[in-house]
Amino acid sequence: MSSSIDQTILEFQQALPAVFRGTELDRLTGKAIRWRSIQNLRSKRIIPPECFIYSGSKVLVRRDLFLKWWRGTLRENTVAAKRRARHDV
Repeated sequence: MSSSIDQTILEFQQALPAVFRGTELDRLTGKAIRWRSIQNLRSKRIIPPECFIYSGSKVLVRRDLFLKWWRGTLRENTVAAKRRARHDV
């Protein structure tokens, strides 16, 4: 069985275009990922620059590379995971 993180990443891969404008991130993710926060992390060089490409002055997000990075920021809900483990026995 896959983790809830793996499932979330899979759902975003299916829902998001392969490349999209960064300014659309809030709308495309239902505000789960905020472009303003991503811009702050980019300015601190926390997000790998290869997650983005440019079209003129527009910043485009490369979905798969971005989601690979974003996955590393996620964590399981440990309370829910413990409950699931008790019920699986």
